[in-house]
Amino acid sequence: MDDYGREASRRARNEKTKRAREQFMMLVLLLALVPTILCIILFSKQSKLQKDIEVLEQELRKYDQGGGTGNNKGGSGTLSPAPTPTPTITPGFEEGGIPATGTSHKEGSDQVGQVTPGADIGFIAGTDENPTPTLEPTPTLTPSPTPEPTKAVDPETGEPLPWADKKVYITFDDGPSKNTDALLDLLNEYNAKVTFFVIGHEGEENKRLYKRIVEEGHSIGMHSYSHDYAEIYKSVEDFEKDFTKISDLLYDSIGYVPKLYRFPGGSSNSRCKSLTIQPFISFLLENDLRYFDWNVDNGDATGKNYTVEELAQNLLDGVEKKTVSVVLCHDTNAKGKTLESMKIVLPKLVEKGAQILPITEDTPMIRHVKPAQED
Repeated sequence: MDDYGREASRRARNEKTKRAREQFMMLVLLLALVPTILCIILFSKQSKLQKDIEVLEQELRKYDQGGGTGNNKGGSGTLSPAPTPTPTITPGFEEGGIPATGTSHKEGSDQVGQVTPGADIGFIAGTDENPTPTLEPTPTLTPSPTPEPTKAVDPETGEPLPWADKKVYITFDDGPSKNTDALLDLLNEYNAKVTFFVIGHEGEENKRLYKRIVEEGHSIGMHSYSHDYAEIYKSVEDFEKDFTKISDLLYDSIGYVPKLYRFPGGSSNSRCKSLTIQPFISFLLENDLRYFDWNVDNGDATGKNYTVEELAQNLLDGVEKKTVSVVLCHDTNAKGKTLESMKIVLPKLVEKGAQILPITEDTPMIRHVKPAQED
């Protein structure tokens, strides 16, 4: 091969090597660019998702603040209401109030003691003469109001049954318990809807019971977490701590914070005779809750050893005297007689045509002590 051929061959090899090097560099560049481009795309998507999450979090905060839970799901700051005078007793009671019977009030129970003129607590019923405030509810956080039921009539005559105009709101305090499942089964048998004012029972079994109560159409309300008078009523701050615990537990169990509350011992409880209940009432109103006491008592926590039949008769006698009855019963492990008494009460109420209803946002409030601002 002459010099010209060798030179041409060398140039060809150099050109081939150069092209291979360029192709290799292009491949390396592409391999470097692809992850970079992917990173840019992913970063862009991450930023967008982060913004979406922030927007959703803001909406969730607004949503929960609308529920007025008083805790980390839309809570309020600690309230420090000014002390208010202790309400005075009303010696007699109108329809919808508490009759001055001779039942005793045991500390730690939800029973009303014997009322005497000059006592230092006021029992004021939520009647037409004493209107109660209308609180704006948060519909998404509470069960829907129960439609007005059709009044029961005699199938033979077509005439309304004797108690067709009576509205009966049976309430069970202190649950859930080992009796709750059987109680719910019995209520289902008579298609009766009631209200459970529950306290703080931890564990999966109790969460199941909280959830079953709601799923089967009953109303659920808070009755404090601990039911410890000395701790709950020590101060508004302590009341709020207890409130936060029960509202958190129920939120985790049923997905919302109820708008109903019953004070341990009622708004006329023995602990607040000297302390006054008003600061705690103010706390509930600030958090858009409605509180309910009762005007009929079956007597299952008075300390008297009533028989099953007597418990049932106590309830029926009270309902007979009222057009609207909020009935106090208890759902604890020790209240097996109360469960048995419902086997007498429910068929009798159905037979007489009474409307057995759960408490809702439309139910007139029965309260022993009303807010000071309503005086």
